[in-house]
This record gives sequence, C-alpha cells and structure tokens, in this order.
Amino acid sequence: MSKTNNPLDQLIKNSTEFSSQYSDACTKSTSILMKGLENIVETATTLIQSSTEKQTKFVKQVMSSKDINEITDIQGKMFQENLDDLLSGLTKISEMSIKVLSDSSEPLNVELNKAVKKATSSLAA
Repeated sequence: MSKTNNPLDQLIKNSTEFSSQYSDACTKSTSILMKGLENIVETATTLIQSSTEKQTKFVKQVMSSKDINEITDIQGKMFQENLDDLLSGLTKISEMSIKVLSDSSEPLNVELNKAVKKATSSLAA
C-alpha cells in the first residue's frame, strides 16, 4: 500500500483510527463501570440485609426486656451499632465507587493520551 502525502487523507485516516480505538475504549470503560456498579449494589444489599437482621434482634430484645432501664440500654447499644454500621458501610461504598470510577476511566485516558501524543508529534514534524 502506498503512503499518502495528502494531509487531508492522513487526517481522515487518523480520525477513523481514533474513532475506532475510542469506541473500543468506551466499550471497555462501560463494561468495567457496569461490573463495578453491580458489585456496589450487591454490597449495599448485603449491608441492608445485615442491618435488618440486627434491627429484628434489637426489637426482640426490647420486647423481652423487664424494665425501662434495660430498654434504654438496648436503645443506646442499637444506636451505637447503627451509627458504626452506617459509617463503615458508607466508607466501603465510597471506596468502591472511587475505584470503579478510576478503573473505568482508564481505557479512555489511554486512548486520549495516545491521540494527544500522536497529534503533538505530527505537529512537531
């Protein structure tokens, strides 16, 4: 195949290559993002199930308590555990979200960096 010297032909060729490669990167990025979101939803569901089980346990304890002091102790313990679980769950989901966003943007960053490098090298030539 002969090499073209026409700048317009080269621009079209480069644009077509970039479009194809960027489309592939978008597909990879979307796949990573969807898998990550699936993991986040699974984690959130697990946290909710765990919380529901704990609340059921606390309700049973309150129902079987003998006096108001025991109920107050149970409520204090329930509040503290709920707060601890909430903060730990939010931290876990936040960390997962940051990782998913970082991982899913990587294929796009690679292609953009290639395009910028190619464009700057062709301008320098």
